[in-house]
Amino acid sequence: MTSQVHFRIGDKEKKDFEIVLNRVGLTPGEAFRIFAKKSIEAGGIPFEVSQPNPRLEKAIKSQDYVEFNDPEEGLNWLNE
Repeated sequence: MTSQVHFRIGDKEKKDFEIVLNRVGLTPGEAFRIFAKKSIEAGGIPFEVSQPNPRLEKAIKSQDYVEFNDPEEGLNWLNE
């Protein structure tokens, strides 16, 4: 089973993002799946966020997420 994830992004940011992804041969969906898998492996965002804004701070502290006992369980959830 798979799930869909929807989010909003500005038109210019989306276009610029797609240009970058096109250079490396990825679609936005593939890039998001890689980000999700690496986040699970890292147990958080897989890169440094040096100055999170208040909205990100709130998201980081949120309990509104699915917890997994180990990375494999998370990957299985993503691939269902």
